[in-house]
Amino acid sequence: MKLRALIFCSLLLGCSFMASASESDPWTFAYIPLADSGVLISDKLENMIRTVIDEVNSQQIASKQRLEDTALEFAFFSQFRSGYIRDVAWGVFERCIGTNNCQGWPEFERIQMYPEESVYHAVNWRYIPSRFHLASIVEVCDVRMGADKLTHFFDDGFHFFNAFRSIRKNLDWEDLYKLSMAFENSYMGTRLTGIVSRADIEANLAGVRFYRDFFGGLSPMIGRDTDGRLVMLRSPDICDYVSEQYDERVLPNEYSYSLTKTPRAVRRSLDLMAVINERGDRSARLARELSKKDLALETKTILARRIPMTQWQKDFPKYRLVGHATGVLTQIMFDSDFRLALKIFGFNPLTPRKLRDRKPVEIQLAGSLDHN
Repeated sequence: MKLRALIFCSLLLGCSFMASASESDPWTFAYIPLADSGVLISDKLENMIRTVIDEVNSQQIASKQRLEDTALEFAFFSQFRSGYIRDVAWGVFERCIGTNNCQGWPEFERIQMYPEESVYHAVNWRYIPSRFHLASIVEVCDVRMGADKLTHFFDDGFHFFNAFRSIRKNLDWEDLYKLSMAFENSYMGTRLTGIVSRADIEANLAGVRFYRDFFGGLSPMIGRDTDGRLVMLRSPDICDYVSEQYDERVLPNEYSYSLTKTPRAVRRSLDLMAVINERGDRSARLARELSKKDLALETKTILARRIPMTQWQKDFPKYRLVGHATGVLTQIMFDSDFRLALKIFGFNPLTPRKLRDRKPVEIQLAGSLDHN
């Protein structure tokens, strides 16, 4: 009975990991210009934060409670994650930017790509990146990146931050990097896609710094007034956390078609890198040679695309899901780093009983520091 439960859990974990294992191709359409989305994302973040502040303050007023600092921080993040960040398949920002179909959201310039157009499909790479949904390409703070980096930043970054706040886990920055790398090398990343993205890890850890700065750091975004209610001290700026390392053309991926370095696997990796170089050269050539009129026409056509983000789910053969879940189960059994990292990614990391395990935090009193 226990074995059945374990296998069932591994299947569920397989589905969860699969949903967040999107890859991007920043080379194929690199010549298509994009408007910068940094201001749109920062403005959306500010609206979210102010809304959650109002919700938490209203809850306090209704219950006539004045929560102590750590409990208030916990209440804020519980509401922020469950209501505005968490998503079943992709992160909210990746989904809403990719579809441009979320109520109350602005419209973003982004490039959606059919899997058969990608560098991965060109060399018949591993099944997931060459057949499934690809993350949209966006430009944020002058950095061109896959929108999956926003999922790593907001979603995975939150999980690592939440673990960082744990007294029991007692993690430092080196531990966070190690755990992030363990996940990237697991069925969350390399073993599923054959791709090690260090840009993903950069986004994970930047997300930790982002969430730390809500109530901590040198200039926290949120404080509390003399009545104990939360107040916004400064507006968030996504550009404080985005670096060129999010661009996989700047911080290259590592490619491994299989876990064993057979001649065929090595050749497949070399073939993929050759196609990547060719697509990069082609994009650079088109950027130079296309007339303004032709470039504008192609840009308009590409940016208008609406590719359903769930199409890959309909095409996914069930036997591959079983194989993937078996792999996850095997890694749970034999990889201690993976088991440790897995504990960070709970289905609900913010439950009331976990407040006792949270490191104390001191929320800044509004007006005690000059926040310009």
